[in-house]
Amino acid sequence: MKGALLLLAAAVAAGAVEIQQYHSHDFSFRARLEGNPFDAQLHGDFIGPGGARLRVPGFYDGDGTWKIRFSPTRVGQWSLRTTSPVPALDGKTEEDIRCIPNRDPNIHGALRVDPAHPHHFLYEDGTRYFLLGYEADWLWAVDMGDPQRKSMKRLIELMASRGFNHVLVNVYAHDTRWAPGKSCPWDYGPPEMYAWEGTNEKPDHSRLNTRFFQLYDRMMEALRDKGIVAHIMIKVYNKQVHWPAKWSADEEKYFRYVVARYQAFSNVVWDFSKESFNEKDELLQAKLIDLIRSIDAYHRLTTAHDDDEYEWSPELSRNLDFRTDQQHSDYAAMVLFDRWRRNYPVVNAEFGYEYGVEKLPTHTHRNQCDWQEFLRRAYHIYLAGGYGVYYYNNTAWDVVKPDPEPPGMQRFQWLKQTLEALPYWRMEPSNHLAVGGPCLALDGEAYACYVEGDRITVNLSRLDRPESARAEWLNTWDGSREPVSVRRGGVLRLGKPEGFGKAPGMLVVRQ
Repeated sequence: MKGALLLLAAAVAAGAVEIQQYHSHDFSFRARLEGNPFDAQLHGDFIGPGGARLRVPGFYDGDGTWKIRFSPTRVGQWSLRTTSPVPALDGKTEEDIRCIPNRDPNIHGALRVDPAHPHHFLYEDGTRYFLLGYEADWLWAVDMGDPQRKSMKRLIELMASRGFNHVLVNVYAHDTRWAPGKSCPWDYGPPEMYAWEGTNEKPDHSRLNTRFFQLYDRMMEALRDKGIVAHIMIKVYNKQVHWPAKWSADEEKYFRYVVARYQAFSNVVWDFSKESFNEKDELLQAKLIDLIRSIDAYHRLTTAHDDDEYEWSPELSRNLDFRTDQQHSDYAAMVLFDRWRRNYPVVNAEFGYEYGVEKLPTHTHRNQCDWQEFLRRAYHIYLAGGYGVYYYNNTAWDVVKPDPEPPGMQRFQWLKQTLEALPYWRMEPSNHLAVGGPCLALDGEAYACYVEGDRITVNLSRLDRPESARAEWLNTWDGSREPVSVRRGGVLRLGKPEGFGKAPGMLVVRQ
């Protein structure tokens, strides 16, 4: 009898659906129906520990299959019941869904704004998040015909190895005017697949291309598994896409589909569009952002890339969680302006373009620069209390060639490692404490000053025990470090190490 009970218990356990917290699982349902399957509505009502409830929209995945992608927010027992006007999809249940603790050290749940320090982010599990961004608009399109997605994964692995944890990526873009057609072997625009049925020239916007999105899933999984947030820009207006008509049912269907399909990925944040200022109908933009938020059961963060008029309107921007700007001149000043204007994180997503190591047929914008200048701009942004996004000519748009490694990548990694070791979330822009370069400080505890000249004058009068303070110079070009004494405290004039040569240095002082 005892053996029979054990066998019964094992059989019950074998039937359970087990999901790690912050991971996702697809519940699949089969049905055949007349008409357009993308018009069929499906929701999953999940009930979890402590009365937790999530209403998650489903999506059609082709071949008579609908899916509800679910990511449990609490450890413990969950159940599912579907609702749909389609009888074959309605009333389906799963009573034994078990959420177990997350075991992946790269995954920490959703990105949130830190309520205690709202200019910064936190992961859902409380882990600090120092945003180091990378623009890879066409990442999803790289080697779509390769089942292994080797080139796409190579770029993701390279980004992760250098500490990049935030990638700006389009859902779909068609081509660029500066590298039209297949300009070289690494040109992925136009892509191998269109996001809708038909073609970009002759689209059927009433039906999505499920194979396209299945390949997009693989990108999302690869980013998640490396601990990288996918900053998904749902539209882009200047990349020759034939979009659904504005205010149309097909436009809304597209937004609903993207949000339904990707909201269960804990590594997602929503962006209405790359360069959202191209949408002149602000009421339409507000409607679509509200739509995103209304159907996202997990309340992922939402932003709008570079739309000053929308962002600076209190009535419109109420549905945005953080600022995503592109600013090519007044880098630090705009960060300071936006931080003062509103208590939320500020990201400059496009402050220049680092030259490619190889000359490929890509953008020749006037704000292209060498890695030294691009790095200088980044330091000014971060020491103003903002976050930055790395923009490399040979991986940013439809031409994507990860190797050789861009020279700026490791220098950005040193920037992140240095500031991340400080209590940066409590530090404030403090240029009044230094002469000779910008200063970020928690006065009396931690200081970071960027020095392009030979020396800096810094006010350390509030250090309680200067004799025990740790201070060093970072060579921002080669990563070398050199200790410096600040034992006597007070106002000090400190010279940059001679061995740094022309390389700017960052002085870091920590109590």
